[in-house]
Amino acid sequence: MKKELKIVIALMLCVAWTLPASAQTTVESIRKEYQAVQQDIALMMPNEDGETPSPPVYYDLNVSQNLPGTGPHHEHIRMYYNELEADEDEVYPPHYLRFTTAKYNFAAREFYEEYLYDAKGQVMFIYVLTPDVADDLSPYELRMWFDGKRLLRFSAKKYKGEELFNGTTIPEPYQGETDRSRQRALRFLDMFKGIDDNTYL
Repeated sequence: MKKELKIVIALMLCVAWTLPASAQTTVESIRKEYQAVQQDIALMMPNEDGETPSPPVYYDLNVSQNLPGTGPHHEHIRMYYNELEADEDEVYPPHYLRFTTAKYNFAAREFYEEYLYDAKGQVMFIYVLTPDVADDLSPYELRMWFDGKRLLRFSAKKYKGEELFNGTTIPEPYQGETDRSRQRALRFLDMFKGIDDNTYL
């Protein structure tokens, strides 16, 4: 009888451990979410017949200006959003920022960034294509996966080249750009809220 009781307790503990583990955010679960978002975005774009299978839901911002020291600056930001569950008294459900892309330049240096968010407004994934890692200004691809504020994984590679780092910390040569992109992730949330609060519903 004691042996059977021990087996039952052991099985219950195994089940208890696997339930929270399955609910945890992992690099793989973030990759699946990223792929789902890309599929949703593809449906918002016109197909070969010029039709959009799914209605577009994004804000589009284009900036053109002349910056001192670097000249013409162009920035294209697109913020895709989803709806939260509406309260009974709300006619339109509130929105949350789901995915942001940003493409911009400083002189001849070109940048591209992607930010994936969860429904709570926390960044889950950041992709940065930047020439500001090394002195030779060659482009690097930096990727960061997050569970809340906790870094799950970081990878760095030369653009379309060999992987230089893959781990759970961010080495010093990449910290400037990764800190900058994390700050931009927060700024995009603020920008989205400012636009979303001031659009006509």
